[in-house]
Amino acid sequence: METMAFSLSYMIYDLICSHFDQVLSIDNAVHHSVCILGFVAGLFYRKCASEMVAAIWITEISSPFLHLREILKEIGYKDTDINLAADVCFATIFSLARMVGGPYLVYVTITADNPILIQAMALGLQLVSAFWFYKILKMMRYKIMKG
Repeated sequence: METMAFSLSYMIYDLICSHFDQVLSIDNAVHHSVCILGFVAGLFYRKCASEMVAAIWITEISSPFLHLREILKEIGYKDTDINLAADVCFATIFSLARMVGGPYLVYVTITADNPILIQAMALGLQLVSAFWFYKILKMMRYKIMKG
């Protein structure tokens, strides 16, 4: 429960900060909203803490490579082999975690005796992951065709 409460506070903080950094990103706002609602539901019902902590691992395990991609671009390494390697690592880890581990976790969450709101948030997060997976596939196809 403490991990969920901390994660909820981080999601709220990150949602607010992301609006200062860039123009409103609908996909980012939807992602944060689904996560926030899921954490609130888990805390309210006092259920699914282990599933939600697993979801945090699944959804955030690729973040270091996502941030590495951005750092490399910022310091002038865009369109280099090291940037391509970071892209490939990010895409691979994201795809395995969110398109293999994610559906399994959604299945476990939906088939268990959980409130409908928690089940809906699990499915919603998986749909957001599928949307980003599609965008990542397009990015990788572009990078490989360009390279």
